[in-house]
Amino acid sequence: ILVERGKLSNKTNTLINSTVAPSLKETLMPDKEFWTAAKTLAFLADGPYFTTHTEGGSGEREEEEEEEGKDGEKDEEEEGKDGEKKNKNKKERETGDKKKKRKDGEKNKNKKERKDIKTGGVAWPEELKLMLDDGDPLGLTARVDSELAVSSLGALTWYLQECRLEEQLLTRKMISHYQPKDYTHTQTHTPTRTPSTITRRYMVLDGITLKNLEIFENSSGGTEGTLMERLDNCSTPFGKRLLRRWLCSPLCQSAGIHCRLQAVTDLRTHPDALHQATHLLKTLPDLERILAKVHTQGLKRQSTHPDTRAIFFEDIKYNRRKVVDFLAALNGFKTTLEIVDTFTDIVGSLTSSLLKGCITGTDKGGNYPLIHKDLKFFDNAFDQSEAQREGKIIPSLGVDSEYDTAINTITDAKQQLHTYLKLQCTHFGTKVTYWGNDKKRYQLQVPDHACNKASLEHELVSQKKGYKRYWTTHIQTLLNTILNAEEQRNIALRDIARRIFNQFDQRYKKWESVVECMSVLDVLISLTRYSLETNTVLPDIVNTHADKQPFLEMTDGLHPCVTSTFSGDEFIPNDIKLGVEGGEHQAFTLVTGPNMGGKSTLMRQTALICILAQLGSYVPASSCRLTPVDRVFTRLGTSDRIMQGESTFLVELAETSSILQHATQHSLVLIDELGRGTASYDGTAIASGVVEALLCIGPRTLFSTHYHSLVDDFTNHHNVTLGHMACMVEGENEADPTQEHITFLYKFTEGACPKSYGFNAALLADLPREVIRRGSNKAKLLEKTNARKHTFRKIFARRNGTNSTNADALREYINKIKHSE
Repeated sequence: ILVERGKLSNKTNTLINSTVAPSLKETLMPDKEFWTAAKTLAFLADGPYFTTHTEGGSGEREEEEEEEGKDGEKDEEEEGKDGEKKNKNKKERETGDKKKKRKDGEKNKNKKERKDIKTGGVAWPEELKLMLDDGDPLGLTARVDSELAVSSLGALTWYLQECRLEEQLLTRKMISHYQPKDYTHTQTHTPTRTPSTITRRYMVLDGITLKNLEIFENSSGGTEGTLMERLDNCSTPFGKRLLRRWLCSPLCQSAGIHCRLQAVTDLRTHPDALHQATHLLKTLPDLERILAKVHTQGLKRQSTHPDTRAIFFEDIKYNRRKVVDFLAALNGFKTTLEIVDTFTDIVGSLTSSLLKGCITGTDKGGNYPLIHKDLKFFDNAFDQSEAQREGKIIPSLGVDSEYDTAINTITDAKQQLHTYLKLQCTHFGTKVTYWGNDKKRYQLQVPDHACNKASLEHELVSQKKGYKRYWTTHIQTLLNTILNAEEQRNIALRDIARRIFNQFDQRYKKWESVVECMSVLDVLISLTRYSLETNTVLPDIVNTHADKQPFLEMTDGLHPCVTSTFSGDEFIPNDIKLGVEGGEHQAFTLVTGPNMGGKSTLMRQTALICILAQLGSYVPASSCRLTPVDRVFTRLGTSDRIMQGESTFLVELAETSSILQHATQHSLVLIDELGRGTASYDGTAIASGVVEALLCIGPRTLFSTHYHSLVDDFTNHHNVTLGHMACMVEGENEADPTQEHITFLYKFTEGACPKSYGFNAALLADLPREVIRRGSNKAKLLEKTNARKHTFRKIFARRNGTNSTNADALREYINKIKHSE
């Protein structure tokens, strides 16, 4: 976390310091390190990060121009082999063509420059371009409402520069606009009923909810029993990452949810294609990570970058790893073509546009890009078998212009030397051969008996018995040409892998689209396999309407994670109805029941099934109907925040405050035993006030409590439904609760539970029986006292606007007191 020195409030500082390790926080000096918006844009415009003409550009037109240039150079070199005179004539003719092409190129360049003048000639990423002030033709001024965002980008850029990572990350242009989930919500302490339609695209699951529902991590810090672990049947690393993102942000719009559900339904009906695609997906490497690596390895570093001066002691090993990863990526993309072919025969029978888009080429209206020609280009670019074996890339002709030029120059010089050797054999009238190596190559080795024919241009270099060796000016000129060309070839070979990687990176958008298609397919297959492993049903997602109350109706619902541990007979299914039409089941349900009776599990189960449904998955139930939930709130469990100086009760109230500020009628609210962290009267009063507030907002709510007085207050409320977790009591004994035996039925039924049976939990916890008996006696005494107070208040309540009391009721009350004593 990068923080601007002296600009944060004490409260924000306390929050960051108490939740973030010191090693993950950096305090930056204003302007010098935490750049202003103007300084940030000036730096990015001057650097090689967003330039319009870069070696690493990904534009298709740049690719075509580059390949056209290579073809032209190749043609020129081939024509040069036909003889100097012919070559000279052709070059003269081509000079005019090249001039014409150059003029056309300059015209196109001028057009592009005029087109980019609005952004100062810089190819700004689209999201960043939206933050620039239209009044600045150079594009170096941020909009007023975007200055802080651009300044924050400047802080990130400075820090990445310190880490020498700015080129790797900024050149990818992966900059997006982040808008907080609750940005449009106006905070208020007066709860009001909110708009009747959902406008946001994704369901909001905050950190507290992710933790309480154990989406990714259980209470022990592991993954066992989490929703992610239960759903994760993905075959690829990038598929797992997409599933995680989907779990963090389930969909809110019914159209998108239906697309995913249709895709899962299609895959369920084609098990053969499902099995074959799964097998092929498991063979794919982590293409998403390799794409990022290849982008970095294909960059041409600035001369000031440390990597240009670094000496790697295991350079061969590192280079081999780069080549192996690159070949794995190419083979992986070939495998994706096989995966697409797997669905060729059944694509016509599919109903899901989402699934069709993943396995259909862009030429047929799908999202899978056409990569056949691109893969063929790299197949022909170098010998992949040799690269795999040797760990280095030797390019084929026509792939790299610098390498091609060097090779053609060497070949031409050697051809001339071969022709010259024949002329020397004729001159000496005997067999003459070349002798030597390295810089002493191509010495004419002539037998002694023919040496008398050597002319003045033959320079004696060395000799041995029976032979003399000569050099001529022509040989030395050609040898120097070969030596220079070999040096250029070696330079090109040292950089050839980077240039091949760069050509691969120029097609980044295509590769990225392939990975995206395979990621979505992998997640859909994962959800399909989950639906086939358990008894699940297709949820019915109903569109929200202004005249229709949001509802949730679930029959025989099971906990999505527990189904993998217990069989259907052992785990008791439950029905949940919130806001269902007919008036019997209101959106707000007060949940009571014995301790350990399953109230918390029921609440978590309800939320997880809603998340599954809006994720696009089948759900573990007999039937499930609901309108989309825009946000899930959870106030479950107890914990304090010692480092922030917040007690357990304060944490409870803070989480409850967030619910009251952000909940809408489309939200799902789970509150478990609010108010237990303080005195009973205070807790009851606060819980009652929260219930009233939630009834005003109208979200679907499960509110569990052990405050039976709270239940009494809302028993007859027309917007409240009562429910409890059933239990069976054997050997009920008012005098000695240790003789009672409680059997939890784990079944959610209508009505309120008369008791919480807390002494049963004490018995299970192995508290001394004498302590339990004493506690039971004390509880009875408190119950009598409270009953008397309640009756007394009831008798002396105002009646018909007068202070008169009912004499008969008063006599009855006195008799009750005498009888009880």
